[in-house]
Amino acid sequence: MLGKVGFVLSRQPNRPSQGATLAADLADQRLLKRSIGERHHAQTLDEAQRLQTKYCLPAIGTIDTWDALMMLGACVDPTDTALGAVSQLTHVEQTLDMMLRDGVSDEDLLIGAIIHDIGKVLLLTDEDPANVVGMNRVIGGEPGAGLHQVITQWSHDEFAYLRLVDVLPRHLSLLVRYHSVAPGELEPYLADRDREFYASYFRPFVSYDQGSKSALRRPSIHLSDMRPLIRRRLPAQLEL
Repeated sequence: MLGKVGFVLSRQPNRPSQGATLAADLADQRLLKRSIGERHHAQTLDEAQRLQTKYCLPAIGTIDTWDALMMLGACVDPTDTALGAVSQLTHVEQTLDMMLRDGVSDEDLLIGAIIHDIGKVLLLTDEDPANVVGMNRVIGGEPGAGLHQVITQWSHDEFAYLRLVDVLPRHLSLLVRYHSVAPGELEPYLADRDREFYASYFRPFVSYDQGSKSALRRPSIHLSDMRPLIRRRLPAQLEL
């Protein structure tokens, strides 16, 4: 009967279950993370200095700050298995959401959440992701001599620092610069002048940055809710 009205029945191959598909996708992302991470952690001091010279000038140009933040909506970190396919814009909103739920009122921490990953706009260029994403290791510096002389593997953090060091207070520019370094690795390099920053900003921020990540949780805060703060505390335009 179905054949008479134009329907053809045929046996279809069994499709993998949703759980199997998710597991396979996660395995693929872990392999990609390993590949990018190996290249990133093989980065030498000479390579970090080459990238520093390459990006001493803007890579994208002068752009409205709000537009720059919106660009994070097109940026997905291929190494971040905690976020999966979640954009960096949603990650920013997740971080803000957790801070505000905890009653954080320090505007500097909120601004840090908003601006910390702006360097990941390099994912929208032809730069190797190994030079943009991933946790950073210290590859130069004297323990106890202060953060100003610490050199890490080059990544989105350093790119953003170069663009923001002259427009943000010192503690916020340092937060951008070192937020992808594990606290235990950074601590030996602190000088006395760095300890207040480390205790009041760096450690709390890293906790929120890493602890808020989820591939499933939809934040209740939207960046547009923070627009008055952004207008008041950040320049109207950024050179990226």
